[in-house]
Amino acid sequence: MSETPTSIKNHTTVEAENELGRLVIVSNREPYTIKYHGQDICLEKTPGGLVSALDPVLKERNGLWICWEGAPKKVAEFDDVSVLDEDIDWESLELPYQIQSVALSATEINHYYYGYANTRIWPLFHYFVSRCNFFDERDWPSYLSANQKFANVVVEHTSDSDWVWVQDYHLLLVPEMIREQAANRRIAFFLHIPFPAVEVFKVLPRRDIILRGLLGSDLIGLHVPEYVEYFLDAVERLLPASEVQIDRVRACILYQGRTIQVKAFPISIDFQQIETLASSEEIQTKTKQLKERYGNQKIGLSIDRLDYSKGILENLESIRVFFEKYPTYKKRFCFIQIAAPTRTEVPEYQKMKEEIDQAVGRINGALAEDNWIPIHYFYRSFPMDDVLPYFMLADVAMVTPLRDGMNLVAKEYCAAKTDLNGVLLLSEFTGAASEMKEAMLINPFYIEHVADTLHEALHLPAMIREDKMHALRENIRQHDIHYWVNSFMDAFQYAISHR
Repeated sequence: MSETPTSIKNHTTVEAENELGRLVIVSNREPYTIKYHGQDICLEKTPGGLVSALDPVLKERNGLWICWEGAPKKVAEFDDVSVLDEDIDWESLELPYQIQSVALSATEINHYYYGYANTRIWPLFHYFVSRCNFFDERDWPSYLSANQKFANVVVEHTSDSDWVWVQDYHLLLVPEMIREQAANRRIAFFLHIPFPAVEVFKVLPRRDIILRGLLGSDLIGLHVPEYVEYFLDAVERLLPASEVQIDRVRACILYQGRTIQVKAFPISIDFQQIETLASSEEIQTKTKQLKERYGNQKIGLSIDRLDYSKGILENLESIRVFFEKYPTYKKRFCFIQIAAPTRTEVPEYQKMKEEIDQAVGRINGALAEDNWIPIHYFYRSFPMDDVLPYFMLADVAMVTPLRDGMNLVAKEYCAAKTDLNGVLLLSEFTGAASEMKEAMLINPFYIEHVADTLHEALHLPAMIREDKMHALRENIRQHDIHYWVNSFMDAFQYAISHR
C-alpha cells in the first residue's frame, strides 16, 4: 500500500481561487469524521453549526481546514507518538476541500486538550474558579507546544493572500505564533465560550501571555458586547500601558503598530434547515408518536451536554421544588432531561454523571405515582432528526446554564416551533439572553424563582405565547448562521484594510 498522506486534498479540479482569497479555518475539531460500515469506510460531516456554515464557504473558496488529526489520522492511546492508520485508502475519500492535520503526541493531547484547555481555560472562562486545576505543571508546556504546532502548520500551508480564521479556546496562542513567523498574514480569531470579567480572568497564571497570543489577530470576535468590554478591560488593566492603547469608541486596540478590531458576533444556527426538517413528514410522524407516548401531559424539556456549566443539577432541583409548590401538576406535567455525554474520560465528569443519576432517582422515587414519573432522563447523544420531535413536543424549553457563551439549543428550540406553541425559559447568564428578549429570563441559581417561572410559563395565554415565539423565530431567521459568517468575513476584510 502506498504511504498514507499527511494531508487529504481535494481531488476534483481546482478552479481559480475566489477573488476574496482562500479561507483557512484553524480549529481543534475536524470537519469530517471517519465512519466504518463493515469493511467500508466513509466520511461524515461533524455535527454542529460551525461546520455546517463554513463547509460550503470553504468549497466555494478552495478552502483549507487545519485541525488536530482526528479525521485524517489516528493517535495511539498510550504511546507518546502519533500513529497513522495504514489501512485507510485516503485517496478514495474525495473530500470537498483540503484538510491538513496537526500531529500531536499523546502527551500533548492529554495535557494540552484534557489538561490546560479543559481544566483551566474552560472552567475559568465559565466562572468556575474552584474547578480549575492550576497544579499540573505538564499542562502549560503541552499547551504551548500544541499551539506552536498549529501555528507552524498554518505558516507552512498558507500565504499572505489567505484569510486565516482561528477558532476557540484551545488555540489562544496561535495568532501571535503565526504573526511571529509571518508578519503580514491575515489573521482573525473567534472565541466560542464567554470571555470573563477581568476580576475572574486575572486569576489565570500567565494571563499576559494569553492576551498577547490573541493580539496577534487582526480581528477578535466574541459573542456579545459584554464580552468585548471584558476583553478590552483585561488588555487595558493587565498589559503595560506602554504596550497598548485602547479606543473604546471604535472598540479597537493599537498594539505593536497594528490596529486590532474587537467586535461582537452572536453565533447562530441554520434556521432554514431546521424549519424545513421540522416540517417534513418523517419528523411530523415521530412527533405524533412521541405525543402518543406522553399522553395529555404538559412537557418541559432540557437538552444539554453533561457539563457542570449547564446547570443540570440546579434545574432538576427546580423541578422538585415545582412539584412541591404546585402538587396539582403531578400526572399533568413531566420533565424530559436529555444529557449528551462529554469528556467521559475525565473523573470530574464521571462524578457529575453519578450525581445527576442519583438526583433523578431521588426525585422520581419521592414523587412517582402509579405509572407516572416526573422526570424522564436520557443519557446519550441525539442526532437532530431525533431531537426535533422533542423540541416540537415540548410546551416549555428550560435552558438553564450557569454560564454559557451563547447557547444554540435555545435557538434550535425556537426554530423547531413552527406552530408557535412553546415558551422558552432562558438563563440570563447565557450570551443568547442578550438577543432573545422575548424569552422568559431566569436566574438558574435561584431555584424557587425557576420553579415559579415554569408555573407562569405553563399558564401563559396562547396569544402571548405565540407572539413571543413569533418574535424569537423572526430574529433568529434574520440572524442565522449564514448571517454570522458573512458579517464576520465583512468585518475581517474591514480589519485588514484598517490595520
